[in-house]
Amino acid sequence: MIKTQSQRIVAISNYVVFAIVALRAMLNYSQDAIFTPLLALLAIFLLLLATEPYVSQRWSTYRWIYFGVQTVSVVGMGLLVPSFDFLWGLYVILAGQAYHYLPRRTALIWMSVWIIIAGLFLMMALGAALGLAILLNFIAVSIFLISFFNASWLAEEARNESAALLRDLQTAHAQLQDYADRAEELSAVRERNRVARELHDSVNQSLFSITLTAEAAQTVLDKDPARVPTYLHQLQDMTSSTLAQLRSLIGQLRPRSDEPPAN
Repeated sequence: MIKTQSQRIVAISNYVVFAIVALRAMLNYSQDAIFTPLLALLAIFLLLLATEPYVSQRWSTYRWIYFGVQTVSVVGMGLLVPSFDFLWGLYVILAGQAYHYLPRRTALIWMSVWIIIAGLFLMMALGAALGLAILLNFIAVSIFLISFFNASWLAEEARNESAALLRDLQTAHAQLQDYADRAEELSAVRERNRVARELHDSVNQSLFSITLTAEAAQTVLDKDPARVPTYLHQLQDMTSSTLAQLRSLIGQLRPRSDEPPAN
C-alpha cells in the first residue's frame, strides 16, 4: 500500500514508464500477429505491478516471486519481439523497485541479471553496436531514476526526522512548562505555610501578652487604681502592634495580582 510521498513518486514514475512502453508497442505492433500475446504479457506485468504493494504487505516473501515472474514476462515479450527496443524500459521499473525494497547487494545482483538479459536480446536483435548503445541508454535512465528516487527518499527521511524532532521539542517544552507550573505552585504553598506559621506564632505571643497585661490591670484596679492607665496604654500599643502584624501577614497570604493598583 502506497503511504509516503516517495512511494507515490516511485509509483507514478513506474506507470509513466510502463505507459511509454505500452504506447510504443501499440504503435509498432498493433497490426502484427504477435500483438495479442504481447498485449497479454503487458497486461500481466501491469497487474503484478499494481498489486505488488498490497500483496507484499501481507506476504513478505512475495517480492522474490514477483521479481522472478516479472523477469520471465519481460523475457517472454523479448522472445516475441526481439527488436522491441523500448521493451527493456520495463527493467527500469524493476530496477527502481529492487533498489527500494531489497538489500543493496541483492538489488545489484538482480539489476546485473536484467542488464545481461537485456544486452543479449538487444545485441542479438539489433546488432552489437546498436544494441549496446540502446542498452547504455537504458542503464543511464535507470541510474537517473534510481538517483532521483534515492534523493526523494532521503528528503522524506529528513522531513520525517525534522517532524519527529519538532514533536520531541514540543513534548519537552510541555513537560518543562508543567514542571515550572508545579514548582511555582509548590513555592506558593511553601510561602503560605511560612506565613501561616508566622501568623500562628506572632498572634499567639501577642494575645498571650495582651491577656497577661489585662489580668495585671484587673489585679491593680482595686489596690492601686493610679497604675491602671499605664496598663491601658500598654494594651493599646500591643493591640495596635498585633493588628498591624495581622494586616501584614494577611496581605502576604493574598494572591498576587498582575493588574496595576488603582489610583
